[in-house]
This record gives sequence, structure tokens and C-alpha cells, in this order.
Amino acid sequence: MDKKQRFMAASRGEKVDHPPVSSWIHFGSALWEPELAADVHLRFVRAYDWDYIKVMDDYRFPTEGGLREATTVDELRAIGSPDLPYDNFERQLEVLRRIRDGAPGVPTLDTVFSPFQTVIRALGDGVVPLFKAHPQVAHEVIGRVADRLVDFIRASAGIVDGIFLAVNGADAGVDGWGLNAAQFADWIAPYDRQVLEAARDRVRVMHVHGYDLIPEWVNDYPADVLSWSHNQSRPTLGEVARGGRHVPMGGLDEVGTLYWALSKVRANVLASRQETADRIIVAPGCTMHSDTPPAIFHALVAAARMPLPVQPVSPPGAS
Repeated sequence: MDKKQRFMAASRGEKVDHPPVSSWIHFGSALWEPELAADVHLRFVRAYDWDYIKVMDDYRFPTEGGLREATTVDELRAIGSPDLPYDNFERQLEVLRRIRDGAPGVPTLDTVFSPFQTVIRALGDGVVPLFKAHPQVAHEVIGRVADRLVDFIRASAGIVDGIFLAVNGADAGVDGWGLNAAQFADWIAPYDRQVLEAARDRVRVMHVHGYDLIPEWVNDYPADVLSWSHNQSRPTLGEVARGGRHVPMGGLDEVGTLYWALSKVRANVLASRQETADRIIVAPGCTMHSDTPPAIFHALVAAARMPLPVQPVSPPGAS
């Protein structure tokens, strides 16, 4: 199988010659020109021969007057206007085109942050208590941002093979921003679903961010693949693989890996593959540390492509 055949088949839960494998880091490219951002991605994929590319998007949303902190309800409305120039989208589209042209045989996933998280990334975490106190304003603001993200997803049709939607809020810990079930269902979930529906012509990966997830809150999201920090939170990889609703994306513990011996990397990935009977897209549970040694990434690739051992492999830390 070639890389695209392998990735597309695996995203449907079909049998492949070996699970597709990739990884990603934040390059700190928020101030880079698209040419440089694309070049770094291409160097990364060539160095490790990834089967697919998750393209990072560090460009921030524009706001009225360049506002970067919202402390009032009126300031919340500085984001999401259809009248603003969205140069962040233009820059990311250029990154995506250059990656497509530079690695034509490698499928790409574009990182899209959920509408709620997009607001936080642009205006700071002070928006969360404002949204809680003014839920109708939350609908207005998050809804406008969702509309802009839908416009962008439509513009990227034919350039990327899928989206990687980073979902925040479905977590009982710090990454959940203190939201309760009613708040999440009211003014988070509808707009996440809107963005995912806009990408229904592509592979939709839903990454649920956090270490104490409440997966029931996102069970009805229209996604094909589920990504999460499975070494730190429920559900297990095996539960998702056997459930049949989503193909699990994971296999490597991104939290402890920075200083792991290579044998631990191999054991972690092989145990994950055995747990899912190779119904998996191999990846870290979340972003890898930018200082991760190259040998770790090479070990990840090798473990994803080697034949599965007959005997079960115990994951690191198992007794």
C-alpha cells in the first residue's frame, strides 16, 4: 500500500499492511512566513518518513483593533466578525499548499482548534468566566468564530485530506476550564459539531484534549477517528477499537517519552497495537515535546512497522 491508501483505509477501520504512523511537535511558527513553516514540516516528514502529516497551525485569529485580552462582554465581540481580514487563514492555506506540493504522496491533516478554544487562544482564559456569566454572548461569539472556521475548512477543500479538530472543555481537570455538562452541551458542543460537519468530505479526527476526560460529552460528535491522551485518561485504546464508532489514534505516551529508553518506546507502541488488534492509527496521545530526541521518533516509526510479536507485550509500568 502507498501512504495515502494506507491512511485512508486505516481511517475507515479497514485492514492495512501496517498501521500508518506519524507524530508532531509545535514548531513555534506563529511569526513565521508560510514558506518557512511549510519547509519545516516537509523536513520533519522526510526525516522520519511519516505516513501522514499533521500540519500545525500556530497563526492566531485576528481581532478588532488587535485586541489580545477580553475583560468585558463588549471586548468579547472583538473576535469573529465577517468584516475582518483573515490573513491567518491565507497564511495557513499557503502552508498547506506548499506541503501538498512538496510531499504529494503523503496525506495531510490540518489542525483546527475548536471555536471555543480559538477564542481562548486569541483573547486569553479570561473569556471563560465571561461566557459562564453571559451564555447568550457565548453563543454569539463562539458561533461567529465557528462560521469563520467553516469558511476556512471550505477553502481548504482539495488541499488537505482531513482535519484534526482539537476539542477543549470535555475534561474534569484543568483542561476543562471548569465547565459543567450543561454549559458544554449548550455553547461548546453545537459549534464543534458544526465545524466537523463542514469537513464531512474528508477524514475527521477529533482530538479531545486533557488528562481527565469525560468522553460521554463528545460521543455524538461526527468524527471518524478519536485522538486523546489514552495513557492518562479513559477510555482505553481497546475500548475504542472494539466499540467500532471511531478508529483510535494513539499508541505512544507523549507525557513520559522525552527521557524513555528506546525499548520502552517500542514496548508502548507494540502493546497499543496488540490491544487494538492493529485497528489503530499510530501517533502520540498529544503533542510531543519539541526537544524529543530523534531516536525516539525513529523508534516510534520502527515499532509501528514491525510485525506484531506472537506473545503479548507489556506496556511500560505494567506489573
